[in-house]
Amino acid sequence: MRVQPAHFAARALSAVIDAIVYSIVYIAVFASAAWFLSRIGFQWTLLSSSVVIVLTVLTTVAVPCAVELLLRGRSLGKLALGLRVVRDDGGAIGFRQALLRALLWQFEILTTGGAVAAFAGLLSARSKRLGDMLAGTTAVSERAPRPRPEGIALHPHLYDWIQQADLAPLPAGLQHRIVQFLGSASQRTPRSRAERAIELAEELNPHVSPAPPPGTDPEMFLSAVIVRTRWEHLQRQERADKTAGAFRERVGTLPHGLHLR
Repeated sequence: MRVQPAHFAARALSAVIDAIVYSIVYIAVFASAAWFLSRIGFQWTLLSSSVVIVLTVLTTVAVPCAVELLLRGRSLGKLALGLRVVRDDGGAIGFRQALLRALLWQFEILTTGGAVAAFAGLLSARSKRLGDMLAGTTAVSERAPRPRPEGIALHPHLYDWIQQADLAPLPAGLQHRIVQFLGSASQRTPRSRAERAIELAEELNPHVSPAPPPGTDPEMFLSAVIVRTRWEHLQRQERADKTAGAFRERVGTLPHGLHLR
């Protein structure tokens, strides 16, 4: 499946925000470590280089890697710009992808001031930096126009369940990715299709209660929830249209049954 890559400018601004945040973390960690080690009488001359290396790796590799894993492909900069890093096939990134991106982050962004990342992004049709090329990832915008859920059907055996289920409001990014997946599932290999459906179903599950009937196919689960959200949207739209029509009728009616033209 092809995903819509994020704009180069959005990626650049996101990287600037992340660089500022991680620089603050870097300074704070070193200041805290220096204060703590001086309090315990640590002899800097003996292991100073080792301490510096450990703290540098911690703040410039371990922290960015952990952040992208915990936030499912996002960082503070990406959250601010509505971006998310995904695999090239649209799936969620794992530890390997997050680690490779973090290892290249220090060189591409911090060491060269973003020059290498900017040069690579300008040459790439999908605005990829070197870390993306090596890890097989790309950044996508979760604020892009939402795909229309056309052609998504509800399986009959889930009809009663989805009508009674309690559905919490879905994050816009999650709903966008589900609709995008369902619209392009037939273009995937069977293995990629099944893996992506399971990933999205696991992310969607906390927003739905009770869970679907045991043995429900993850893709059918996704389709049922999207159909339910479409029903609710249409019902809200109908109520809004009726309210607006009644208001226009009241405002446009003159005494003695006359109407405004």
